[in-house]
Amino acid sequence: MPTPLSFFLYSSRLAPDYPPSGVGTLVKIAREQNPSRSITGVMMFDGERFTQYIEGPAEAVAALTKNLSKDQRHTAFLPLNAGNDLQERRYGTWSMGYSDVSLDELDIDLMATIDGDAALSLFTKAVAGLDRL
Repeated sequence: MPTPLSFFLYSSRLAPDYPPSGVGTLVKIAREQNPSRSITGVMMFDGERFTQYIEGPAEAVAALTKNLSKDQRHTAFLPLNAGNDLQERRYGTWSMGYSDVSLDELDIDLMATIDGDAALSLFTKAVAGLDRL
C-alpha cells in the first residue's frame, strides 16, 4: 500500500507592498521547485487574496507550510484544512496549477468562515471548473 500523503489548504492576502504583477513569478518558482520535493497543488488568486492547496510527502508539505507561513509577500495567513491521510493526489499532474478567479468563481473570504471540509469542497469544485486546455 502506498505511503499516505499530506495536504494543506490555506488562504492569505497579498502584502500591501507586493505588486499583483509579482504573483506570476511566485508561480514560476513553485513550478520549478515543487517537482524536486514531490509537491503538487493549485493556487488561486482574485487580485487581493490567495488560496492554495499543496500535497505531497508529509515532511515536504510541513517544510513548505512553515515557509509559506513566514513569507512576507502575503499577510493574514490562515490554515483552512490539512491532513496526513491522503491516499491519492488530487492534482498529481500539476507542479503548481494557477488561476486568476473572480468572486463568482470562488469566494476566498467565505472559505475563511466555514468548516475546513466545506472550504476544501468549495475549493475543489472551483478547481474542477477551470479550463484545463
